[in-house]
Amino acid sequence: MTESEVPVIPEHLEDAISDIVKEINTNSTSVVVKKWRIWKNLFVICIAWVLQFTAFHGISNLQSSLNAKGNVGMNSMAIIYAFLIFSSALLPHPMMSIFGMKWTIVIGQFGYLAFVVANLKPIPALMYPASVLVGLGGAVLWTSKNAYVTQIGMLHAESKGKKPETGVTQFFGIFFACFQTSQIWGNLISYLVLQPTPKSKTHNEISTGSVVQRIFIKNVTNITSKGYQCGAGFNEKDFHSDRSAPVSKNLAFTLCYIYIGLIVASIVFIALLLDQRRSKTDSKSSIKAQLKNSLHHVASTFKHLRHLNQILLIPFTLWSGLEQPYISAQFTKGFITCAVGIKYVGLVMIVYGVCDALSSFSFGHIAKYIGRMYCLMFAALINYTLIITMLLWVPQENQLWVLFILAGLWGVADGCWQTQIAAAYGTLFTENESAFSNFHLWESLGFVIAYVYTPRIRIRYAHIILLCVLTLSMVCYTIIEIREKRKKKKVPEEEPSKSKDDIESTIATAL
Repeated sequence: MTESEVPVIPEHLEDAISDIVKEINTNSTSVVVKKWRIWKNLFVICIAWVLQFTAFHGISNLQSSLNAKGNVGMNSMAIIYAFLIFSSALLPHPMMSIFGMKWTIVIGQFGYLAFVVANLKPIPALMYPASVLVGLGGAVLWTSKNAYVTQIGMLHAESKGKKPETGVTQFFGIFFACFQTSQIWGNLISYLVLQPTPKSKTHNEISTGSVVQRIFIKNVTNITSKGYQCGAGFNEKDFHSDRSAPVSKNLAFTLCYIYIGLIVASIVFIALLLDQRRSKTDSKSSIKAQLKNSLHHVASTFKHLRHLNQILLIPFTLWSGLEQPYISAQFTKGFITCAVGIKYVGLVMIVYGVCDALSSFSFGHIAKYIGRMYCLMFAALINYTLIITMLLWVPQENQLWVLFILAGLWGVADGCWQTQIAAAYGTLFTENESAFSNFHLWESLGFVIAYVYTPRIRIRYAHIILLCVLTLSMVCYTIIEIREKRKKKKVPEEEPSKSKDDIESTIATAL
C-alpha cells in the first residue's frame, strides 16, 4: 500500500477517537484512585481504632485497681454498658442520617476521650457522666464503623468482580486483626509506666515512705503468712488503698496523658483522613423515618424472643458478658494487684491479649473442620479447669508465672467464645438484625451484672456464678444442636443466597 493509498481519517472521527481514548484513560485512572481510596479508608479506620482502644482498654483494665475507692471504677464500667443497651437500639441510625458515617464516628470518639480525661480526677461527679457519654457514644461509634467497613468492603469486591460477602469478610478480618492488638499495646503502656523500679519496696509492705504500691489489709498477718485475701478469698471490703491512690499521682497522670494523646490522635486521624460516606437510604429528610425504624427495631428485638433457640442462647450470651469483666476486673484486682502489685497488671494482660487475638483468628478456621460444638466444648473445658484452679490456688508473690498461664488460657477460651457465639447467632436465625440485637442486649446485660457485683462479693462467689452460668450455657446449647440436627433430618434446607443489601444490613448492625 502506497502512501497515497493510506486511508485518511476524517478530522471529526479523530476528535471522537481522541475523546474515547481520554475517557478510557480517565476511567482506568479513576478505578485505580477508587481502589486506593478504599484501602486508604480501611487503614485509617484500623489505625484510629487501635489508637483509641489502646487507651480505652488500658484504662479499663485498671479501673478495679486504680479507682477502687468508693467502687468508682466498677460503677463507671457498669454505667457504660447500661447506657450501651439503651443507645444501641435508638441512636445509631438517626445519627448516621444527620451527620453521615464519618462525623458520627468522631462524635462517638469524644465520649471515650471524656472518660479518659475524667480519670485525671476520678470522682463520681466526673466519672459517672463520662461513663454515660461512652455508653451513648459507643453504640453510634461501632455501628457507624461497621456500616462503613461493610460499604467499602463491598466496593472492593465489586471492583474485583467478586461476591460482596467476600470483600466484606476480608475487610472485617483485616480490621479485627488490627483491632485485637489494642489490648496488647494498652497493657504494654500501663506496664511501662507503672513498672517496678529497683528501689521499690515490696507491694504489701506498710510504711510511711513514698512507694509505688502500698495497700492496707485489715489483718496483715493473713496476707503475709496465709495469703488467703488474695485469690478466691479476695474481698474488696478487706482491701484498702492508702490516703491517695494505689499508684502515685504523677504516675497516674502520666498514664492518663498518654492515653488522652492517643485518643486525640485517633480523632484527628478520622477527621482529616477518612472520607465521608452515607448509607443509600440515609438523608436529612428521612430522620423521622429513621427514628420510627429505630422504635420498630426495638420492638422486633423483643419479638425475636419467641424463638426457642434465642431463649436457649441467652445463658451463653450472658456468659460472654460475665467472663470478660471477670478477667479485666476481678482477676486483675484479686490475683494480680493483690498478689504482685498493680504494676504487673499490664504485663500479665498483654499475654491475655495476645492469646485472645490468636485464638479468635484460629477458631474462625478450626470450626470449619471440627464444628462449633467441639470448639465450645474445648473452651468450656479450659474455663472449668481455670475456675476450679483459681478456687483452690492461693497466689503468692513469687508465682508471677502462674498468673501469665492463667491469663493466657483465659484469652484462648475467650477467643473461642467471641467467634463461635456470634457465629451461632448468624447461622441459626434468618432475622439476623433482630438476632444480633439480642446478642448485644444480653451480653451488655451480663457486663452490667458483673460490674455491679464485682466489688461487692468475694471472688469465690463469682467463681460459683461463672460455673453455674457456664454449665447452664452448655446444656442449653447442646439442646440447640440436637434440635438443629433433627430439623436437618426432617427437612433438608439449603440456605438462600443473600443479596448485596441483605449482607450490608446484616453485617453493619451485627458486628
